[in-house]
Amino acid sequence: MPIVRASSKYQIAIPRRIREKLHIRPGQEFALSDKDGSVILTPLPEDPIEALCGYYKGEPSMTKDLLEERARDLEHE
Repeated sequence: MPIVRASSKYQIAIPRRIREKLHIRPGQEFALSDKDGSVILTPLPEDPIEALCGYYKGEPSMTKDLLEERARDLEHE
């Protein structure tokens, strides 16, 4: 298990073996969280919209529901 030390600016360096294994790139962004005394880094997608594409596949369509609701509203106007 690699050991890292926080700098005076609270920065740490991710060891090369881990960077290469996880394909971490310079400038990549991460969400930072903690759980049971551990720090968790979760890589964020470069394009969050593309990453969510198909996420709710198979679920009821909100677009369809909104269009139907709008059509009902128009009938009552």
